[in-house]
Amino acid sequence: MEQLALKLRREWGIDNYAPIDIFSLVLEKIGNLTLLWLEMDEDVSGCCTETEDDSVILINSNHSKGRQNFTLAHELYHLKFDDSSDSPICMINSKNPIERKANEFASYFLMPKCALEDYYSRHDIGKWTLRDIVRCEQFFQISHRALLTRLRDERYIDEDEFDYYSSLIISRCAANLGFDTTLYRKSPDSKKHYVLGNLIPLAEELYEKEEISKGLRNEIFLKNFRADLVYNLEEDNGFD
Repeated sequence: MEQLALKLRREWGIDNYAPIDIFSLVLEKIGNLTLLWLEMDEDVSGCCTETEDDSVILINSNHSKGRQNFTLAHELYHLKFDDSSDSPICMINSKNPIERKANEFASYFLMPKCALEDYYSRHDIGKWTLRDIVRCEQFFQISHRALLTRLRDERYIDEDEFDYYSSLIISRCAANLGFDTTLYRKSPDSKKHYVLGNLIPLAEELYEKEEISKGLRNEIFLKNFRADLVYNLEEDNGFD
């Protein structure tokens, strides 16, 4: 999974040591992709499906931004490398071997091993502290749980440290340390149900070619949670 993640980063021209804005990245690199945010149960991270012409990834808007970043990288594995014919809903604690592969891929894609080693060395960390952990997950925009899992697997922290840092209310800790807490927050109410990607320009193109009516174009946007495109509403805050 590590080599697969590095291979895709190379193909997409991404420095192996750099953090990535994964939502912007996949929309740039996968032209037929639509991203859909929906409120789901806490134990569901998302799912994906594709046809010959289109790909759709669903993201749980009730999860933190860090978790959503991880979910998108996880679903990217399914789209690019999973040959199975079904499109399962991805559960957080699934023991399915394919789901575990997707999790490993996501971790290495967001934070390659060489990048983690370089970060550890450049910051002269030695023993990982709470500040080191928060700063690292902020840099790579990876969820708190995902970072702790990697640190444990790479033997930077032991099981007791993993359990301790997992038990913390990390958003409060980050705020007390002077860090932004966006990474730990769910989608705002205005983005609980939301869509980005191929569906929008496709509907616009069909309307401009007069292949669909304005009413159908508006219905598509309304059904996919983009009333702002129908009524020209101003967005006060974008999705970060």
